Amino acid sequence: MLPDRRFEFLRSEWRFLLFGLLTAFWSCPGQTFLISLFSAELRAGFDLSHSGFSGIYTLATLTSAAILWKAGQLIDRLPLAKFVWWTTAAMSAATAAFALVTGPVTLFLGILAVRFMGQGMMTHIALTAMARRYTRARGTAVAIASMGFPLGEAMFPILLIAALPLFDWRTLWIFMGLAVAVTMLPAVSFLLRRTVSQDGHGTETLEDEDENNRHWDRSEMLRDRRFYLIAPLPIAHSAIGTGIFFHQVHIVATKGWNLEWWAVCFVIYAGAQVFGNLASGRLVDRFSARRIVPFTLMPLAAALVLLAAFDGALWAAVIMGLIGVSSGANNPVTSSLWAELYGTRHLGSIRSVAAVMMVFASALGPVLMGWAIDGGVTLGAMALVSSVIVVTANGSAAISVLSESPRN
Repeated sequence: MLPDRRFEFLRSEWRFLLFGLLTAFWSCPGQTFLISLFSAELRAGFDLSHSGFSGIYTLATLTSAAILWKAGQLIDRLPLAKFVWWTTAAMSAATAAFALVTGPVTLFLGILAVRFMGQGMMTHIALTAMARRYTRARGTAVAIASMGFPLGEAMFPILLIAALPLFDWRTLWIFMGLAVAVTMLPAVSFLLRRTVSQDGHGTETLEDEDENNRHWDRSEMLRDRRFYLIAPLPIAHSAIGTGIFFHQVHIVATKGWNLEWWAVCFVIYAGAQVFGNLASGRLVDRFSARRIVPFTLMPLAAALVLLAAFDGALWAAVIMGLIGVSSGANNPVTSSLWAELYGTRHLGSIRSVAAVMMVFASALGPVLMGWAIDGGVTLGAMALVSSVIVVTANGSAAISVLSESPRN
């Protein structure tokens, strides 16, 4: 997309793009990085060990994934404005209600609610809606919406860490729940207005100007071998990325890095994620997601090799930067890829399968890495094995997108 066209696109589409960004941003109360900020308070308040809290968290995440398998299809069947309004209202209620947890059982239910509504549905809506509403500018649209994730990762830790000494942790969850409602619910109908620039298929219209003349449903996709060749890519990204951040304290201690310096590296990570978002979005619009997807996780593979090989503090910044680039590129490329390969009419159903895989992987990655740590596996060995997994996943995706698909 040329610079003048990008400016015109932003000028005409700012409402819907803002909707995507806000939806991604308000998925954060259900993301691992935010919930983990309260782990000390939750473990102390309910007398939970590290493994006890991790077990509850993993079980809630896996249950969320199972529910998402069915619920993710609703975006294909319901008017978008109505679906978004009720999902946002539920996210607001789930976030505020997290303040009411009183023990392990209600903690499980609270984590399940915010994980399902946040990491699950809000993320699913943001990425599916962008990929469906746009064709020629699909990569750019998904990239802009995905900016909500690094924005939340940059803002929430600073704000919450500063607020925890001043407010009870329960009060902060109530504040976040109210903020979701105030910033989104009154604006839903305004932000979702369709424009002439939105050249993609949507549930509001049967028009289809998509480059893919066939629209696969989920059962057809699940019989397509390309899907199983692509699947290792989001699984590897989610499992390894979440595992690294879940065990970041162990990694920092093993490397002998300073925690304050590690916090600075998170800023580098967020900046690199923004770069990966925008750069991959432009590349998708120029070359297509098919051509870009085999390279999506190569920066992550390089980061893992560096993690295994070097201990110097400056390498932490390089490693986090490379992880950020891959993390940023993942959403624009994979969300656009599903639309390119399988069409957009059943995109919610199709993308929910990918979302379920990523949620399952995000639950299992920390557990597998935890077992390896407890079993005495060195950080270097884990990083090298993880890099091989990532390279293999990239290769599998490359084989998939080069495969000729049958057209009915």
